[in-house]
Amino acid sequence: MNDQIYFTTIAIIYCILNMITIIFSLIIVLTIAINWKMHFCSVSNLLILNSSFVFFLYAISCFIQTPLMISNNNNINLLFCQLCGFFGQYIAGTQIFTFLAQAIFRYFATVLYRQKILLTFRVNTIIIILGWIIPLIITASLLVLPLAYQYEPESRICFTSTKYLLGALIVSIFIFFMPLTIIIGLYGLILWNLTHFDRFQSDANNIIRYKRNIKVFHNILLIVAILLVCGVPYLLCIIINIISETPWILYSIKTLCISLSIALETLVLFFTNGKIKKTLYEKIGFHQTQVQAIQSRKNKSYQ
Repeated sequence: MNDQIYFTTIAIIYCILNMITIIFSLIIVLTIAINWKMHFCSVSNLLILNSSFVFFLYAISCFIQTPLMISNNNNINLLFCQLCGFFGQYIAGTQIFTFLAQAIFRYFATVLYRQKILLTFRVNTIIIILGWIIPLIITASLLVLPLAYQYEPESRICFTSTKYLLGALIVSIFIFFMPLTIIIGLYGLILWNLTHFDRFQSDANNIIRYKRNIKVFHNILLIVAILLVCGVPYLLCIIINIISETPWILYSIKTLCISLSIALETLVLFFTNGKIKKTLYEKIGFHQTQVQAIQSRKNKSYQ
């Protein structure tokens, strides 16, 4: 009974986090897509659109498995479990590669901005496509390993099990650590470039570019920090399983942390993008109401 209450509570928190992800990622996707030609026709917004769409898909994949947490049914269809585990892991991996695509573009825009071809839609669209293909190849290759995607009674979901070390290590190395190392390396080069800004010609365009890159760098650094912190429980499960047996409660924490990471990253993308917020508020009339309220207070102060 206590276990059932625990997993029901976890399922409720899981649903809340995924609902936050669905709502805000869908808002970002629809706002950018509907107003693409008028306000959002840029490579940076294309990358944000790509990340938000991946967040939306991951939350949907989580909702598909939510009933498993409550039902406590160990007789899960093997094919269904493998497909759910594969899809969830593929989207989770693609999510990290969307941040890698943003890091590559920001490196182009900050360090190699004189190479105009690197800032074009064509080049960055190719990078985005590769960011979908590479994790697909890695996660699909795990399907030949019969124990890679399996139902975990401790977390009550189908995912890449940390009990099966070969599959878990492949995912950790090629989908998490390698792209994350490249991301950190690129942002390290960007930071070095920004701190040596005085070496460049300080004309008006360079100053504007510098301020814009500093702001974007801070925002994306926050996302990378969230990704690192929330990925720790999954790494702990792998390490502990190598040494001994992982406490069963850590499996649920690992699952929740991944969804928490996605939810926080979605909120960061929304609340740090002033153009998306402004466009959305104008569409729903919030901006106009706010302006009227300010104007009304000013009129009262003059009376």
